[in-house]
Amino acid sequence: MTRGINISDDKCTGCGICARDCLSRIISISDGTAVIDDMKSCIFCGHCGAVCPANAIEFVDDEYYYDILELDDSINIGYESLDQMIHMKRSIRQYKDKSVDIDLINKILEIGRVSPTGGNRQPLKFTVVNDAEKLEEIKLLAMNTLYEHGQNLKGRYKQVFCNMITDYKESGYDRLFYNAPSLIVIHGNPNKSTSLDVDGGIAGGQMTLVAETLGLGSCFIGFLNVAANLNSEIYRLLDIPEGNRMITNIVLGYKDVKYLRTVPRKKLTVNYL
Repeated sequence: MTRGINISDDKCTGCGICARDCLSRIISISDGTAVIDDMKSCIFCGHCGAVCPANAIEFVDDEYYYDILELDDSINIGYESLDQMIHMKRSIRQYKDKSVDIDLINKILEIGRVSPTGGNRQPLKFTVVNDAEKLEEIKLLAMNTLYEHGQNLKGRYKQVFCNMITDYKESGYDRLFYNAPSLIVIHGNPNKSTSLDVDGGIAGGQMTLVAETLGLGSCFIGFLNVAANLNSEIYRLLDIPEGNRMITNIVLGYKDVKYLRTVPRKKLTVNYL
């Protein structure tokens, strides 16, 4: 793998902005030009290039996709609109019988790709199930797995897991995927990141917000994690590489329900120091 940072002597003005923003503190100014002092300590976050007024910094890495965008100050996301979207956003459990175009899914995945990760390790991988037959196969296997697991439980989850497959076969009520047409599985190798679950949660949260702006509803599906941990065949059907672990799962689709107001939530608990 080739990795490096090239700083153009012709463009660099030696302003030092990149050095001040460098998390690893490996950039210094020498003879009026920025230089990399210790490339091995670089986490390749890209901030030096993003902050450079002269656009003098170029990145080289075989694994990276260079879709560099320039800041557009004319785009302004107002607090009021974002605040309302987040407060009104709900986990959607009613979907229209309408498939989601892959172009929309790719826009959502792009936000997952660029989401922040611990140490800039970028360990997240994504699996998309947009085929109805494949989704049905995964759904039935997961439901049957949860049914078997539910036999050994007591209380609420015994009832939920044991009734799930029966309700689906008898009435079509889908307690697992809610008849959503698309599924995104976020997974990764825990040996490559100590913050895998946090990274996946951040990405998933941002992805569901973007889905909302595209007119799509979404819902996190924790029961699929439970089923997959009990039955490795689910991992095989999802073609998740050996060593990778399922972090979280999101179903997507066009909403067949409209919420008209916010819902109650617990009071804010905060300690100001």
